[in-house]
Amino acid sequence: MAQNYSKKAYEILQDQIINGSLRAGAPLDVHRIAAEMEMSITPVRDAIKKLEADGLVEVLPRSGTFVRHYTIEDLIKGYELVEGLDGMAGYLLAEKVKAGVVAGADIDALLTSLVDEMDRNLSREQVRTWAELDDRFHRAIFEMAENPLLANGYNSARNQMRSVLSFISPVHVDRANSVREHRLIVAAIIAGDCEKARKTCQDHRHLVREILKTLHGECQT
Repeated sequence: MAQNYSKKAYEILQDQIINGSLRAGAPLDVHRIAAEMEMSITPVRDAIKKLEADGLVEVLPRSGTFVRHYTIEDLIKGYELVEGLDGMAGYLLAEKVKAGVVAGADIDALLTSLVDEMDRNLSREQVRTWAELDDRFHRAIFEMAENPLLANGYNSARNQMRSVLSFISPVHVDRANSVREHRLIVAAIIAGDCEKARKTCQDHRHLVREILKTLHGECQT
């Protein structure tokens, strides 16, 4: 039962951090959170420890526990990691198609349906829905690649950076072009072209990293 409460507290706090309800730098008072969630402080403490391990929360000595603030430099480094992980996941999934382990038609049906839905949610007002679909698309590739180490690394980095799209996408990301890139990723994977799948996945992430580098440069001038 205690584990269920810890999981519930973790999921609620994680969602609040990712969707921006709890902003960077916001203090996390265990007693207040426990009262709001109508549970004891132990599962809340457990949840906060897990969030700290995820990199979403930081404990400052003699100051307290806070939602972690990520600088643009942090996000750039995160996308350097994601770029490499995405490329390997795309490669592995294409390799499975090439070997006949996974049917390209099944992958096409799953991923293309997500891309089509992204295409129907391109407006600025729909950016949160678009970003969620983008997340589901990439998570599906990692799941089908069947490498838990890759998937865990991606999930950890992605949880830390999910707010990036909601921050830069409305103004800086060409979502229509991103949809076209997603279709190229699908085409490379279902063709069993491992190297092209790797390159297409990495190029897709590279564009976001370049946007972040540009923003970083603008902040320094």
